[in-house]
Amino acid sequence: MGPPDGGRLISSIKITDWKRVSTAFEKIDTPPLNSISDDIRTTEEIDHAIGALTSHVRTVVEKCERKVPASSDRRKFPPEISN
Repeated sequence: MGPPDGGRLISSIKITDWKRVSTAFEKIDTPPLNSISDDIRTTEEIDHAIGALTSHVRTVVEKCERKVPASSDRRKFPPEISN
């Protein structure tokens, strides 16, 4: 079964809810970040901490994204700003 619009692919974009991202980062008890040692001494521990933080940020942002049609006019800038 093909696309519902007769064969055209509908392009989409991702919208991120940055307020949800901010709220998620305010949570104190985050298991992925709890794995980071309070006493980092080696380059391996630095690499682990950077990896854990990067992974956590990526996961939070992905959970706060949603796809919308690219033609959506949701929250476009006013004409005087977008020119």
